[in-house]
Amino acid sequence: MLNSQQDKYKESEKNLHKWNDEVDVIVIGSGFAGLAAAISAREVGASVMVLEKQNHCGGNSLFSDGVLATVNPNFQGENGLVDSPDLLMQDMLSAGRGYCDEKLVNILAHQANEVFQWLVEDIGCCFQDRVDKFGGHSMPRSYTPCDDSGKGIIKPMLAKFKSLDGKIKPNTSFREFLTNEKNEITGVVIQSVQQKSTLSLEYIKVGKGVVLATGGFSGDISFRIKYDRRLNAEVDHTNIPNTTAQGMLQAVALDAQTVNLNYIQLGPWTSPDEKSYGTAPIFASYAVFQYGFMVDVATGKRFVNELADRKTCTDAMFKLSQPSVGIADAQGVELAGKSIKSALRRGVVKKFETLENLAEAYNIPVKTLCETLLEYNTYVETQCDVALGKPIPEGSKPLKPPFYGVRLYPKVHHTMGGLKINADAQVLNSKEKPIKGLYAAGEVTGGVHGACRLSTLAITDCLVFGRIAGRNVAKE
Repeated sequence: MLNSQQDKYKESEKNLHKWNDEVDVIVIGSGFAGLAAAISAREVGASVMVLEKQNHCGGNSLFSDGVLATVNPNFQGENGLVDSPDLLMQDMLSAGRGYCDEKLVNILAHQANEVFQWLVEDIGCCFQDRVDKFGGHSMPRSYTPCDDSGKGIIKPMLAKFKSLDGKIKPNTSFREFLTNEKNEITGVVIQSVQQKSTLSLEYIKVGKGVVLATGGFSGDISFRIKYDRRLNAEVDHTNIPNTTAQGMLQAVALDAQTVNLNYIQLGPWTSPDEKSYGTAPIFASYAVFQYGFMVDVATGKRFVNELADRKTCTDAMFKLSQPSVGIADAQGVELAGKSIKSALRRGVVKKFETLENLAEAYNIPVKTLCETLLEYNTYVETQCDVALGKPIPEGSKPLKPPFYGVRLYPKVHHTMGGLKINADAQVLNSKEKPIKGLYAAGEVTGGVHGACRLSTLAITDCLVFGRIAGRNVAKE
């Protein structure tokens, strides 16, 4: 069906005498990857049009927490941390379990700090004076926007693109690529999201090429379940509703190659007591996983290293018969330095004056839970978790009342698989050759993260390869 549609549009191009518009570069998607590509292409002189199917720019990126990982020698050095791009690369390859494209990993690890400095110095983003360590990373290397949100990156990037006289078309659906007889990109077919008739289709000619930055397919239940049968409609996801495989599949119709589609990441810090991303991840990521622990409700015992990578954590959580419970204390919340007022107000996170009260509320065996707490406090005091190998964060203190609890269950968060690209962000066909004029960046691509993406590296990925795609498509 897809091939027949593509043939139809190839034929329509041959007989088309009028284009609705013409531009050097089209970027499909206005999240981190799309705006990075758009700005970079515009900065080297190409005319750029960004297509966005929502009525506002930013896509899924707008609703992320905005935290990104990089090796930053200046800030880390001031805090006594010795890190390197090679160490970041080792961490990524370890989490990727042998399925990463090492050339792409090398590029990300070695260009991450350049992108971070670009955000601060050129784009005007503001980051907090702190560096955090999350699951799977061997060093603290994650930085948070001053407003604790992806908006802190998207809004300055959008302002930068507009200052360069870039063009944006919101409420616009990408329908198809147009190609010539050599399968080279010549344009795209678009349509207003309010229109359904084929009479409302528009044909946009490109002089140089297209950057596909449409994100992942976490919200595409019919597509994701083909690759992981567990991920049916009962499993929630953390993304906006229109995170689908549609853009990627239009590239596949041009013989684009895909990789690692079966590797779909779930977030271990989400709660079944709220929809989508919600408020639980801040408490779980910064307080529970760092300074507290998770327990199996049935046994009252810990079952995984809370600071392991996401795949390790969520695989362990899926083996349980029900949601687990994350526990932290007031000291941990204070050390985390993050507000949990919203989670408390919504009843997602609950406060308890005693551990016994917490156990009763979540139906956890009291005696075993008390033993688990005593054991974990020993690990904190000795700075050594002999049971599960969790690295005890600096500044940790033995847990004491009052306690905070949250029910946790994985939700689909990120799709590691996607279009196969080379070091220049060109999309490769089934013969490992670039499809001329077609570039891709961000979550629509695969190969960078392998079987498991490390926490806070999605934005880094988007920005590094978005800039590469934008610069290179502008040279076509």
